[in-house]
Amino acid sequence: MYGQNWWEDPAFLLQIRSGGKRIVKTAGDKLANTGAVTSGRMTAELNFGFWVKMLLPRHEAVFWPNFHANFSHLPAAVSYERLYKRCDDVREFRNRIFHHEPILHRNITAEYSQIMELIKWFSPDKATWIKTYSRVMTVVRQKP
Repeated sequence: MYGQNWWEDPAFLLQIRSGGKRIVKTAGDKLANTGAVTSGRMTAELNFGFWVKMLLPRHEAVFWPNFHANFSHLPAAVSYERLYKRCDDVREFRNRIFHHEPILHRNITAEYSQIMELIKWFSPDKATWIKTYSRVMTVVRQKP
């Protein structure tokens, strides 16, 4: 929609507003200091929270007018709102872990299942690969 250098497109920047612009500029500046700024590097540099915000309701009509076509593995029964909520729930859980907050009071099995289902919605192959190598449920069963 915004071309190879989407992060520089004025229409994209207008849509993501000032907070998003700051995040994109910071990422672009960091990448420029370490080499070429490419679409792949920019995509990887922007954090999960940024990408979850791309699913805010105000972006639906602009970025995702037919979001099931954009997310081809997404079950038809999953609404835009449900996809956003799931991504935001995973983001919130990830942040609790990253900031070393206690999570043992949470239902880790349910959290893991929701994360794996979300990954499957985006890429069934990646979900299969992760499930094969993940030790999460082994550790949960051991109740360390």
